[in-house]
Amino acid sequence: MARPKVSQAEKRSVKFSFRLTEAEQQKLFQLAETLGYAPGIVARNKIFKGKFPEPKIAKLDQHTFFELRKIGVNLNQVVKRINSGQYPKEFLGLLMKLLRQQDDIIIKLLHDSQSENR
Repeated sequence: MARPKVSQAEKRSVKFSFRLTEAEQQKLFQLAETLGYAPGIVARNKIFKGKFPEPKIAKLDQHTFFELRKIGVNLNQVVKRINSGQYPKEFLGLLMKLLRQQDDIIIKLLHDSQSENR
């Protein structure tokens, strides 16, 4: 399937350049890499919309966080039932281990999302 045609008014055909210090250029490149966009898109959004574009999130991270949230909801439901006496109190120790493990996974994911290997 071909890309849809862009009208002449919407086509970005004009090139504009400006000078930066090396530190400003590095800052722009780092910001663009962090957000997951090209430096030109970051600069254009900031100039014309007054804000930076929303950062792109890897689909793996989105799926992982969604699954972890579902696990957390399920654990909370089970803990409520244990506290109300519907399940034996022995389950509480196991659930606390699972909660700590979930926290460890979240911390590792957050740390990994900031790594350069991403």
